[in-house]
Amino acid sequence: MKANAADNTAPACDGWYYGNIIIDRDIFGGGDHGDYGIALCDGKLVVGFSVGNDDRLLKGNRTVTDGAWHHIAVTRANSGQVRLFVDGQLDAQMNGPSGRIDYRLNRDTSYPNSDPYLVFGAEKHDYAGSRYYNGLLDDVRLSNIVRYTGDFTPPTAPHAADANTVALYRFDEGSGTSITDSAPGSQSPGELKPRTGGAAQHWSTDTPFAGSGTPLTPRAYLPLILRS
Repeated sequence: MKANAADNTAPACDGWYYGNIIIDRDIFGGGDHGDYGIALCDGKLVVGFSVGNDDRLLKGNRTVTDGAWHHIAVTRANSGQVRLFVDGQLDAQMNGPSGRIDYRLNRDTSYPNSDPYLVFGAEKHDYAGSRYYNGLLDDVRLSNIVRYTGDFTPPTAPHAADANTVALYRFDEGSGTSITDSAPGSQSPGELKPRTGGAAQHWSTDTPFAGSGTPLTPRAYLPLILRS
């Protein structure tokens, strides 16, 4: 991610849904498994997980809205252990609610146009007063394992699409509204929902990896097919 403080002005918060939202996998109500989200509050990352009425928030310590690229990793174990890494360094950790938090496919919902989707860069329900992330994203990978348990060296090239990758968004398309899933099987392609003015404003040639393509400042609805 790469963002500036002037473009992401959410103050310190006690819920990720009050921040400049980077990832939204919310469900209206308590849901039957759980939900989660990542946002910026006061220039720092916050990560929320909830199962039923057990709603917990991990608050980061490092300011990341400094106009530089940062490698961000969030891990969650089935035990509920959550860790946040910034540029390979542990920034914060907590014990959250345990058990599965994936979206149960084909569940009944009164919100079929928002509940089943994973959204990058926006609040998925278009809830009044919500704040959107205004910055760049590149090479977003979702995995079915805990990849990091301690400090690590951040990658200098795009993430590998290995057997534990359930979704991978390179954002290398450079134009249009179709977002490719580069994970094996390509089960979860996405769609860019442009602001007024069209899709071109969302694409950039700025990248954390030399010569690897174009990242996106997206408001993209991405079907999530992920099992814990």
